[in-house]
Amino acid sequence: MRAQFFQFTQRWKSTAKEAMDHTILFAKFLCLLHVTNNYLCSPTLVYGPSMLPTLNLTGDVLLVEKMSHLLGMVGPGDVVLVRSPENPRKTITKRIVGMEGDKVTFLVDPNHSDRSHSLVVWPPEGFGLLEQ
Repeated sequence: MRAQFFQFTQRWKSTAKEAMDHTILFAKFLCLLHVTNNYLCSPTLVYGPSMLPTLNLTGDVLLVEKMSHLLGMVGPGDVVLVRSPENPRKTITKRIVGMEGDKVTFLVDPNHSDRSHSLVVWPPEGFGLLEQ
């Protein structure tokens, strides 16, 4: 009787140890996933006409990396995700056309006029002018 009890506890201990090892491995995976998604990169669905022909109207899945803006490596031509000024809960996709001190020339009304306007980008350092 005592030998059976000893065998049972030994099997239970090995099973419990294996379950604990798997649980720890799974917890480590979740921690890695959290850090990657919140601080390094994350998948994002973007859709709409503002970035045609670069991005599809019906939607594209982008892998958004989050380190460039922290390291100051964002520049003209880069596609960025920013909060909408009209609705802060909405994220919009835009292309940077100018950085601080750049002179940018654009058509005032491209559909009805050839009149152009130039301006010097003035936002605080590290910010840029976004394409409409």
